[in-house]
Amino acid sequence: MTIIRFLFNTVTNDKIGFDMARAKIGNERKEQILSAFENCVLRNGLEKTTLQDVANEAGLPRSLVRYFVGNRSDMANLLIDRMIERAESDLKSSLLDNNKPTLNDLLNFVIDGAFSNEKSNSIIDELWYLSEKNNDIRTRLAQLYSLIQTQIIDEMKNEKIGKNLTDRKAFAHTVMSLAYGRASFEHLGMVSAKGATKKLIDAMLNSLQ
Repeated sequence: MTIIRFLFNTVTNDKIGFDMARAKIGNERKEQILSAFENCVLRNGLEKTTLQDVANEAGLPRSLVRYFVGNRSDMANLLIDRMIERAESDLKSSLLDNNKPTLNDLLNFVIDGAFSNEKSNSIIDELWYLSEKNNDIRTRLAQLYSLIQTQIIDEMKNEKIGKNLTDRKAFAHTVMSLAYGRASFEHLGMVSAKGATKKLIDAMLNSLQ
């Protein structure tokens, strides 16, 4: 290997290492800022949270917050990305022991786990409020719920449940509505009958078979 080639490889490897380190720091900063944003939203509400609030919570200059995550609207979209990733992670963790989850496994997850994270629920409530004025956030929230609904619809098709796609969509939508409603009442401190919800879902499922 010539000296020139050696120097070229050394510089190239150093640059790759530097770029990887910079990307890692960038991701860590972004996570730090989004965690601070979550805390501010939980404490102050989404509409009242400012970039300066987030900067103070994260212990970073306001300019650095804007550099890594953009403006407040950009942060709201990143927050939804985080909620989607969290939902995917919760779903995978819940079904970890089952390589091929059944429809019943998915339904149990929706009833017991999909809306059990109070922190996520509170943030989503704030996003719901903002979605009334922001079409982009409304679309992104729909993606969050579609993630689980699509899993239910696909598994219904695999197990040959429901006459057509319309039946499966209606069932999945109803299941999500019941589960979200039950979790919302629990959040308000009202007693909810999980068993009754499950029986109602089972009755609907039997009518489709």
